[in-house]
Amino acid sequence: MARLRLDRAALNRTFRATSRSEGEIAARQVVARAKVLAPVATGRLRASIRVERRSTFGLRQRWTVGSDVDYAPMVNDGTRPHVIRPRTKKALKFKIGGKTVFAAVVNHPGTRARPFLDRALADVARSRGYSITQR
Repeated sequence: MARLRLDRAALNRTFRATSRSEGEIAARQVVARAKVLAPVATGRLRASIRVERRSTFGLRQRWTVGSDVDYAPMVNDGTRPHVIRPRTKKALKFKIGGKTVFAAVVNHPGTRARPFLDRALADVARSRGYSITQR
C-alpha cells in the first residue's frame, strides 16, 4: 500500500483543536478522491479502496487509506523495467494485435506511476489546510 505521512505537529495541533470526527471526515474525503482518481480497467482497484482507523493507546488516531489489491502499489508507484518468466509453464502466452504469441522470456519496459493515492491525499490535505511531509 502506498503511503504518505502528514506533518504530525500540524495534525496534533489540529486534533487538539477539533474533534475526532475531523479525521474521519478527512479520511473519507481521501477515499472518495482516490476512487475518482484511480485508473479503471475492471473496477476492482477502485472498489477496493478503503479507510482503516487505528488508535494508539486510545489517544492518537491514525487513518490508513489504501487498497488490498496486490497490484495497487505497482499502479500507484509504477514499476521499473523487469524480466518476466513463466512460473509453472514452459512459455508465456499473450496477445498482441489479435495474434497469440508465446515467449520464454519477456523484457517488460516497466509502467509509469499513476499516483492516485498520493494525489488524493495531497488534494484533500490542501483543501483542508494541512501540510504534507514525506519521509
